Amino acid sequence: AMFLASKYEEIYAPECRDFVYISDKAYTREQILAMEGAVLAKLNFQLTTPNTYVFLKRFSKVAGIIATPRSKTELLANMFVELTLQEYK
Repeated sequence: AMFLASKYEEIYAPECRDFVYISDKAYTREQILAMEGAVLAKLNFQLTTPNTYVFLKRFSKVAGIIATPRSKTELLANMFVELTLQEYK
């Protein structure tokens, strides 16, 4: 599960051999990859539901509107996203 989570969250995910080393070789590479496949199959490969908030965070970073303190554009965009999330079904 940690291998899958690290791929999902980290910018530079560790390699499978790193998890073999961390587990002190209690699990082989094949066992780790097999468990990753089993977890994904059980979840039906649906890790998250895409929503506007996730899209806005990524878009804001690319567009360069993320600033400290937060810009009016970013705050207004977040307000609109929060309004749409209330209507999500």
